[in-house]
Amino acid sequence: TVPSPSSSSHLSSPPLTIPLWMGARCAKRRRHQEGDKPCLAHFSVIRSIGRGAFGRVCIVQHRSSHKLYAMKYMSKERCIRQNMAENVLKELSIVTTLDHPFIVNLHSAFQDAGYMYIVSDLLLGGDLRFHLNQHGIFREDRSKLYFCEIALAVDYLHSRCILHRDIKPDNIILDEKGHAHLTDFNLATRLEPGELATSFSGTRVYMAPELFSTCEGMTPGYDHRIDWYSLGATLHEMLRGRPPHQLPSTLSSQQVLLIQSESPLELPSEWSSDLISFLTLLLSFSPHSRLSSLQGIKNQPYCSRIDFAWIQSRSA
Repeated sequence: TVPSPSSSSHLSSPPLTIPLWMGARCAKRRRHQEGDKPCLAHFSVIRSIGRGAFGRVCIVQHRSSHKLYAMKYMSKERCIRQNMAENVLKELSIVTTLDHPFIVNLHSAFQDAGYMYIVSDLLLGGDLRFHLNQHGIFREDRSKLYFCEIALAVDYLHSRCILHRDIKPDNIILDEKGHAHLTDFNLATRLEPGELATSFSGTRVYMAPELFSTCEGMTPGYDHRIDWYSLGATLHEMLRGRPPHQLPSTLSSQQVLLIQSESPLELPSEWSSDLISFLTLLLSFSPHSRLSSLQGIKNQPYCSRIDFAWIQSRSA
């Protein structure tokens, strides 16, 4: 059950105050007027579809437009108690600026005395983790399409100086037409050109080597190239059914670096030389030799015949 909307527009000394946001896509459609502030009363709850650490996710319908969305509502008290409030606000500050066909876009965010509400695109096709668990691996053409769609999303994020830092099958969701969308910006951060990030963030088996070398103090930091490594690791898993390396949590960062640098990728000999070269470059141990831009990907023989503009327009 979603909390009562009666107090959604009137705050009485809440333990956490968030700005009132509308997502970039929603703001483009109509000017945000004072009397048009989003609130819980604007939505009808259809059903609950999930539960998280701080609340639930429901399918909701906007009462005026009749469009369906996903609404996540979170207890502000729980967020504060578990020291997650800053992370939630940081994530909101990033996703509120985004509008891309292969990203799960924010519609609006608002609050009442006890809860934060986040309304976003509704995608019911399941995440890639679910589909990999069902099928083991994907066909190459299917994997290639998902890769290209998320590559367009990653290029968009980097053009806005945003690192995702947690690209993996679990964070790629399909819509009803089978298009891939990147979600979960909990670990995302802003990084201006020339700057380096230093925090140890991500999911181990998809993390680039420079994250571990930064953790060990061997390198000063990392940049956008870590996202391309993670996307390469995701492509590897779509094609092979497993990440490039098995990295148990018991391994130290130095042990991980040793595995990443010395364990060769086990790629099937029946694969085309273009695919083998492409994946090897994406998963390069050195960020300097890694494929790390959309243009670089387009220039590779494996992707040279792909019409990325058509792929992007196909999502409309």
